[in-house]
Amino acid sequence: MQVMNRGPRHNLHQEKAQVTDWQATARRILGYIGFARGKLIIVFVLTIFTTAATIIGNRVNGIVVDQFLKASKLHLLYVICLVLGVMYLLSAVFTYFQNAVTVKVAQKASADIRRDIFSNLQRLPMRYFDTHDNGDVMSRLTNDVDNINTAMMQTFVQLFTGIVSVVGMGAAMLVLSPLLTLIALAASGLTYLFTRAAAKVTQKAFMTQQEALGALNTQIEESVSGKQVVQLFDHEADTMATFNQTNARYTHAAFIAQSVSSFIGPVNNGTNNLAYLAITAAGAFSILTGSSTITVGIIFTFLIYLRNFTGPINNVLNLINTLQLSLASAERVFEVIDEQPEKDVPEAVSVKTTTGHVEFEHVDFAYEPGRQILHDINLVAEPGQTIALVGATGAGKTTIMNLLTNLYPLQSGRVLLDGRDVTLIRREDLRHLITVVQQEPYMFQLSIRENIRLGRADATDDDVVLAAQRAHADGFIRQLKDSYDTVLAENAHNISQGQRQLLSIARAFIAEAPVLVLDEATASIDSNTEADVQRAMTGLMKGKTSFVIAHRLSTIRHADQILVIDDGRVVERGTHEELLKRNGAYAALYNSQFDQH
Repeated sequence: MQVMNRGPRHNLHQEKAQVTDWQATARRILGYIGFARGKLIIVFVLTIFTTAATIIGNRVNGIVVDQFLKASKLHLLYVICLVLGVMYLLSAVFTYFQNAVTVKVAQKASADIRRDIFSNLQRLPMRYFDTHDNGDVMSRLTNDVDNINTAMMQTFVQLFTGIVSVVGMGAAMLVLSPLLTLIALAASGLTYLFTRAAAKVTQKAFMTQQEALGALNTQIEESVSGKQVVQLFDHEADTMATFNQTNARYTHAAFIAQSVSSFIGPVNNGTNNLAYLAITAAGAFSILTGSSTITVGIIFTFLIYLRNFTGPINNVLNLINTLQLSLASAERVFEVIDEQPEKDVPEAVSVKTTTGHVEFEHVDFAYEPGRQILHDINLVAEPGQTIALVGATGAGKTTIMNLLTNLYPLQSGRVLLDGRDVTLIRREDLRHLITVVQQEPYMFQLSIRENIRLGRADATDDDVVLAAQRAHADGFIRQLKDSYDTVLAENAHNISQGQRQLLSIARAFIAEAPVLVLDEATASIDSNTEADVQRAMTGLMKGKTSFVIAHRLSTIRHADQILVIDDGRVVERGTHEELLKRNGAYAALYNSQFDQH
């Protein structure tokens, strides 16, 4: 028998460091702060005041240099200093409020982005998670959103201040001296051209850095989750070597991104210093030759204006790494938000009950084009029957059950529940009608009571206890210090694998769904416990349509129908006795298990 992959995770989606529409990404980020228009207007008004205070104060300083010091008008000088001091104090207070409002807006926007990405993750189809690394998904939800938040907090005030300062200082400079303003604009033009060229390089570099970070997070997540396996198989050295390679790739990508972006600030500062030198030289030449009305006070004021003109620009340019990083992060976040969620078709209807009649009609399925998993699957399960699926690992048994719950779209054929195509039933209703006990149970960091109650939210405490008793889990639960209120640790490592499976079975019992799927449900349970659980399941499955995926063929002897799956095809079907008499694939599997004993 050919062993097949259980799903497409062998070919995980590899993100590409591709620069797309950065302007559209920036507009989407700004869209998340639309709720704070009133607050932003207040920030804008405060920015105008602080900028106006700076313009007036600096011009007065220039006038003082030219007039009052010569005339020795010390009394008037004291008055001016007092007025300017009050203005600068108010400016500092208003700047604080600008920052406070900005931080609040940025945090709220980040929370909304985080909510949107997490919300969409809950609704994405299984295909998305099959083709994306868990670490990369987590990196988008945490690191990338944090990068966006940092950028908004650091640059938002500077953006407002920059716009107002550039416009206000530019106008003030033009009034003082058109000649000196021309020199300043020429330097700013060179700065703009250089920054625009450098941005094309840094955008791609920061996207590469974020993708490398996602790969690093995946490596860490796998290593921590699989720590026991690593130690048991003495794999520490190889794991460390793999981590070092991944870490080195991220370090190199981060070094390239930071090096390129950090080059922008010094170049722009150098250009500004040359502009200061040119302005000082031009002003001094004009004063010495008497060719214009430029004075020492005007040069003094103009240089301060120029610093306030180029300062906001330089601040943004010096933060170009933060901006580029946030845009790269935002694009990765929006990729997840824009993924199409799992949706019911428009004609889907609500179905609250079912007799449990299940039928597969000529079902073909492929996780990816050209890699067909199932071939012409046909089966009929009458209400109350138990259908067993057996076959080698990877033969397609679990995939068949995933199609019953409409986790993946079919390529051809139909899956019917009471004669109705499952794709025409609302997923919310379908998954209340079908309960699945998975081979690898997952427990949340909740109490045992709440983990069982996940099967049915309105279950009472008595229902929880009854379900645990049916699953033969009540005994070990009551031996725990806090009994049903025991909070499970991460990955439920404070209880055994078999106990986790018993809780998973109890969770399925309490759901009371008409259709039950047991995917290797007893694989992690010892023989004695398995016998108890099988007896409980026999009673529970009365009146329910049950599908049992099993490797231990001794557990399915009494199934109404057994299907042998090989390479995605049904190669045999019948009862236990019928298949043994046929002496085919099932008999070979059954006899091989007893030969091992």
